[in-house]
Amino acid sequence: MSEDDPRVVRFPFSRLRAGGNEPPKDLGLTPLSRQIDATGRSAKGHWCSRCKGIWWSYFLESECPVCGNRHG
Repeated sequence: MSEDDPRVVRFPFSRLRAGGNEPPKDLGLTPLSRQIDATGRSAKGHWCSRCKGIWWSYFLESECPVCGNRHG
């Protein structure tokens, strides 16, 4: 997806620098959320500063499914 794609939702207070070299990574759903609905539809996004990406969950989980970071 490009920045011009109408499906891209811009975060009003992004933690990424404007004009950064690479877009945020899609880190996917957490294992628990994947068991409930693997489509990820209406899951909430959470930022991982270590992975520089967004992971998704239906629940109040706080741990990145890729690296285990719990501090945003």
